Parts: sequence; structure tokens; C-alpha cells
Amino acid sequence: MKDEIFNKIKKLIENKKINEAQLELSKLGQQYNQDSQYLYLRAEVFYINKLYYIAIDTLLIALEFKESEEIYKLLGKIYQILGNSDLSEKILNINLRVEAIKSIKDELTGVYRKEK
Repeated sequence: MKDEIFNKIKKLIENKKINEAQLELSKLGQQYNQDSQYLYLRAEVFYINKLYYIAIDTLLIALEFKESEEIYKLLGKIYQILGNSDLSEKILNINLRVEAIKSIKDELTGVYRKEK
């Protein structure tokens, strides 16, 4: 069920039906607030709407629940757009990304972190 919903939203985004994707995401409610795929899709919509900083926050939260290449790629792309090529390269580098993300989260003290 969940995968079906997420695939539908992903297809809406791919087909540039952003408003419809946003509507579908808004229907999902709080039970998905800790789901990395849900958070990624929300971040992708924010990115498309050029809401880069909220997309970054959303992706950083998603990483608290599951690390995935697509999250790192979108973060790298956003930092590149924002003019921070150095950070973008670190995030995209599999050997440097964990430390780069930790550094970002340390600087952005308001970013949600799961209690370990």
C-alpha cells in the first residue's frame, strides 16, 4: 500500500504534476513523518519549487531514518545550485559524505536528530 502511494507520487513528480503530488503528500498525514521515502518526496517537491533550504532540512531529517543514494544526490545538487561546490562534492563522495553531513547538522542546531 505504502509503496503504491509513493510510486504514484513519484510518477506525478516525474510528469511535472507538482500540485497534484503536493496534494497527495498532504493526504498522508503524520504517520509518515519518520519515513525516509516520504521525506525524500517532500524534499523533491520543495526542490522543484526552489525552496532549497526547506528541502535541505527535510533531506537531513530523512537521513536520520535511512541513508540512501538518492538523498545524497539531491542534497549535493542543491548545494551545487546554492554555490557551495565544495560541500556538494563532499556529500557526493561516498568517503566524505558522513562527515560532511555531521558537520552540517552540527551547524544547523535546529535539525531533528533521532535519539540514539
